[in-house]
Amino acid sequence: MKKLFPILIVAVCFLTAGAHAANEIVFVDLQELFKGFYKTQLAQDQIRQQQTDIKLERETLDAEIEEIKEEVEVLRADARDETLSEEVREGKRNQLEEKLVELLKRDQEGIDYAKLRQQQLEQQNTRMSRKLFDEIHGVINDYANEKGYAAVIDRSAQSRSGTQSILYVASTKDITGELLAVLNEGHEDTAVKGPSLEIE
Repeated sequence: MKKLFPILIVAVCFLTAGAHAANEIVFVDLQELFKGFYKTQLAQDQIRQQQTDIKLERETLDAEIEEIKEEVEVLRADARDETLSEEVREGKRNQLEEKLVELLKRDQEGIDYAKLRQQQLEQQNTRMSRKLFDEIHGVINDYANEKGYAAVIDRSAQSRSGTQSILYVASTKDITGELLAVLNEGHEDTAVKGPSLEIE
């Protein structure tokens, strides 16, 4: 009986510790998880590539508009050139009007196109961000259930005034690093190293 007593004490301690863990509240920095998640890096690389494509498309359109502007200037000069016959100058004025209409049309098309592409990019960025946050949320839920946590609180949350809602968290209660390891398992080389990326 005496030998059995210390074993019972140890067992009770383990059970008590397990019960304590089941009621434990832990914290996570959701923004840091998002920034450090390897899929966020891949998604933002894709967004940056599309931004580059849009810039190149705009530069091509701007070059075409610049060509039309040059043609307009030549036609304008020819329409005023008194060494040319009135008939020729009249023809140049007609061409000038057509080119000015074309210039205005192409310029407006460029503005509308750039606006549309930017809207599409923002919508895509929003969809991708939401999908990533949903995936992270799912991992947090699974991890919390597995560990038996009572609650996981986002310590990066801010109040309406823009200040941190949670002012202090003990490092032992912060599971951000553990969750990042779970999220990036098998993709450590792809995960962000160094400064975190900003959320678009």
